[in-house]
Amino acid sequence: MCQIGRLTVLYGSQTFTAQEIAERIWRTTKALGFRGPVQAMNEYPISMLIHEEFAIFVCATTGQGDEPDNMKKFWKFLLRKNLPANSLIKLKFGVLGLGDSSYSEFNFVAKKLHKRLIQLGARPLIDVGLCDYQHDLGHDGVVSPWIKEYFVRLKEYFPSIQTDVKSEFIPRWKVSMLKDKADVKSGFCEDIYFGHENSNNQEALLLEVDSNVRTTDESHFQDVRLISFKSVSKCLTYKPGDVFNIRPRNSKEDIDDLFNILESNNIDIKPHYRLLVEEYHDDMPVPEFLCHPLTLYEVAEQYWDLRCYATQYVFSILALVSQDKLERDKCIELSSPEGQEDWLNYCRRTKRTVIEVLQDFHRSAARLTIQTLFELFSIIKPRSFSIASACGAAAAGRGLQLLVAAVRYRTALRRPRLGLASNWLAALPPGHKVYGWIKKGTFVFPDDASVPHIMVGPGTGLAPFRSLLQERVHYGTASKDIMHLFFGCRYKEKDYHCREELEGMVGDGNLSLYCAFSRDQEDKIYVQHKIFENRETIWRLLNNNAHVFISGNAKSMPDNVREALADVIRVCSGTSAAASSDAVRSLQEQGRLQVETW
Repeated sequence: MCQIGRLTVLYGSQTFTAQEIAERIWRTTKALGFRGPVQAMNEYPISMLIHEEFAIFVCATTGQGDEPDNMKKFWKFLLRKNLPANSLIKLKFGVLGLGDSSYSEFNFVAKKLHKRLIQLGARPLIDVGLCDYQHDLGHDGVVSPWIKEYFVRLKEYFPSIQTDVKSEFIPRWKVSMLKDKADVKSGFCEDIYFGHENSNNQEALLLEVDSNVRTTDESHFQDVRLISFKSVSKCLTYKPGDVFNIRPRNSKEDIDDLFNILESNNIDIKPHYRLLVEEYHDDMPVPEFLCHPLTLYEVAEQYWDLRCYATQYVFSILALVSQDKLERDKCIELSSPEGQEDWLNYCRRTKRTVIEVLQDFHRSAARLTIQTLFELFSIIKPRSFSIASACGAAAAGRGLQLLVAAVRYRTALRRPRLGLASNWLAALPPGHKVYGWIKKGTFVFPDDASVPHIMVGPGTGLAPFRSLLQERVHYGTASKDIMHLFFGCRYKEKDYHCREELEGMVGDGNLSLYCAFSRDQEDKIYVQHKIFENRETIWRLLNNNAHVFISGNAKSMPDNVREALADVIRVCSGTSAAASSDAVRSLQEQGRLQVETW
């Protein structure tokens, strides 16, 4: 295709989602005939930005409104006070933010980047796009119309571009197969990201599973695990509130399902074939780990997310390769704005996976190639888990623990939906080795040991507070007058995590503990009820500069706890409901109310 201009796509991504969307946008720019790279903001030579005329920025928001790690240097440069107000006078841009409205700092990074670019003289082609994970359509609820509108605006500068690019397939890389007789060990494959000798990732830690203990009763519906890891090589360094990042692997069952689909359609893609991934575009380099001759089994196990649900983009790819009119027309419909409701019912609400779609659209699946497989499946993204142990108290600084609930639920589909990372972790046997890395979490606990803590952590939300409590006990700074924990679960005898340890802390005078067992009586009791029940204590603590920390499921608990805090303030201070809600918001703005949810 004739190239008509340069359009740069830059991203700030913590969990690879923003990167995936940026690469999708970049493929669209290629189909339209533009040249220009897609890069992490930190990797882009920022001195070139003054020469750019057109750019798209895709960025996520992490933590308490923080920019992703691979955007920090870029953002720090933009904040320099000595930059002239007309530095970016040539630049016409769009900012697309990825966020979650269950967090108070919703899309904060995208908003401040948009504002700063304007301050430096750049002109927005379009208003900042604020994607919301809570939207029925997920991020695509904003991504698709925003991109469409961006290119409509771009047409003013490039009248010849044709914005309908559905008929073109733009691969990221050139992918072929070496059909040798390599031995595939389905029991264990070396880690493709960090297992190679020339892997240059300095953050990766090699850990061994020390124990994997179920904390819930066998009769309880949910399997929750306290998993202990020990470092194979170096000592660990982490603080309460830090998180452990790990990239899970697909199950043998899901891998077998994929290769059974390929075999049943007589597609010559075998688990033992090795991949040759080569650069196809100058501005889309091949990741270092894909430069190794990996087997298809390794890629299916560790790279493609076989449990991801099928997005509308998946159907647009199937529509390009399908030669069955009925299935192709249905794929076109499910990938279109007009077919969103049908797609919602078929895929998003049921969490139907790409593999299950291929089983339904078997005639289209018969046209799969190795190139299209790389486009159909999202990559397995690292998952973050709050560390549930204190560094000094866990295996003398060489261990860490995670408190993980194996996600399992049902939709309208026959097979239960299983969380990829949680079920993989729950099944890890002692002695199994894994790679992971430690990152700073969202919680910032006060250094002053005399500051009261009100910790609200139902279920596995207990994890960061167990870490903090263990550290305080280890250093002798824990006190029942300072450390107040509100824990909640269904049954005292079935899912009271770390019960013996917590009650031991209470007995030693290190902790004040308030438990809500929601199903142990006819009327359900939750942590918010316990907060209001103990309102005099809460009010006294708040007046003594207490910090409040909320950790757990994002669905309704955080808002319920905020409302309970507002009720405490209203009743104990005699202020209005509006003033009490403002007081809670003020706590959050001061950093005295922090929330970490998932």
